Amino acid sequence: MLLQNAAAVELVERARRAEAMGFGCVWIADHFVNPHAPEADWLDGWSLLAAFAQATSRVRIGPLVSAPALRNPSLLALQAVTVDHLSGGRLELGIGAGGAPLDFEMMGLPHRARREQLERLTETVEIVDALLSHGHVKHDGRHYTLEARVRRPVQQPRPPLVVGALAPGSLRLAAAHADAVSTYAVPAGGRLSDGVASGGEAVATIRARMEFLDRACERIGRDPATLRRSLLTFFGVLEALLPPDDFAEWVAPYCSMGITEFVVYWPASADEDSLAGLGALTAS
Repeated sequence: MLLQNAAAVELVERARRAEAMGFGCVWIADHFVNPHAPEADWLDGWSLLAAFAQATSRVRIGPLVSAPALRNPSLLALQAVTVDHLSGGRLELGIGAGGAPLDFEMMGLPHRARREQLERLTETVEIVDALLSHGHVKHDGRHYTLEARVRRPVQQPRPPLVVGALAPGSLRLAAAHADAVSTYAVPAGGRLSDGVASGGEAVATIRARMEFLDRACERIGRDPATLRRSLLTFFGVLEALLPPDDFAEWVAPYCSMGITEFVVYWPASADEDSLAGLGALTAS
């Protein structure tokens, strides 16, 4: 996970280094500003993804996650198709409800209630899914009424959809539409500002979420094993995952729940030897 808080040339170089280290995917955050440091320098995530697409050749790239507050569904689909073509078919399209107050303020929008956020997320996922899969969509919903066309993506029928999900509604949406679900250890209804759970509390929180997700898949006749599971680990975890024995011990309970992808942040003071060591573990 590369936050857009460095010079563009440095971020592109970090993407190259992450690929060389063996990481499977490079993500950006899709916000107007850093939610935790709004005065800090910040760059647009989708523009950087286009640069990453040209600067790398193997690693997959994507936003974790784009939100309806910032992107009209048709625009999001168009950006996704463009980056998918630029990368030769390496886009992972992360979409989530979004909840950073400053994003709403900078769009000149009132902060939306959770119910409306979920409604808009649901419509966005449905529109983007159909538009990327078929190249054309007509939609007449509660929040969006539109007809749109886009060029077909390189990946068929469309790039993988990764739905960011914490609460029951977004988990059910992921079960119905997503190729992968991304989550992190904040209890449903909580906020990142309240702090991220750790240790046994984090394991219990994620286990309950994965069990709910399994049931949601089974209710609609989907094999739960067809939905990839990803865990965002947040800051400070990277250093705790090395050496390899510590990494194996830490991921074991999550792997037992079916989680196969772990997203770590590029550290503020990059210890590149440690980072390279963790990247090498992805191949084993």
